[in-house]
Amino acid sequence: MIEFFRAGGWSMFLILMLGLVTLVAAAAFMRKPAAADIGMIRGFSVATVFAVLTGIAADLAAVFTHVPNNPEWAHSPDMPLIVMTGLGEALTPAILGFTMLTLAWMVTAVGVRRLGTATVAA
Repeated sequence: MIEFFRAGGWSMFLILMLGLVTLVAAAAFMRKPAAADIGMIRGFSVATVFAVLTGIAADLAAVFTHVPNNPEWAHSPDMPLIVMTGLGEALTPAILGFTMLTLAWMVTAVGVRRLGTATVAA
């Protein structure tokens, strides 16, 4: 797990933080659903998506600048494998961020269901 986190670079910290905030907001909504709280979950979700996109872009930029700037890699017959490894690492922000968003929206769905039940019962 540490290697996975390191592969994504600095953006993983931001994605983890925003993902956790989104997940906590979703859990609070699930416990005590209020229609007004969905907007906050959406806002944090959008921020998490932007952090994921920033992380992917930063990681891709690193791959596309470091490989050509390293003559040993640039002229290696293994260059396609080196680039593929870098591209795989560049996708780790998406894996972390979208997993956290999936969990948050699953929890939110329970809150939405409870909100609908509370509205009908009231």
